[in-house]
Amino acid sequence: MSISKYIGRTVEIVYMDKKDRISKRTIRVIRIEAGMVYAFDTSCNRPRRFTVERILAAQPVIVHAS
Repeated sequence: MSISKYIGRTVEIVYMDKKDRISKRTIRVIRIEAGMVYAFDTSCNRPRRFTVERILAAQPVIVHAS
């Protein structure tokens, strides 16, 4: 998966952790380095890192103007 195209953007990801638990998260991708995605997780309001190979899906979050 090419998540590098989302650097600087907010995306929803489907992620599988080390215990094979699947979660859906909304993150702002900060950088990608050595197989890790460094991001700000809006779900828990803090910086996080995710292993690229454990990201099962990603799609940009579209903000609608009111």
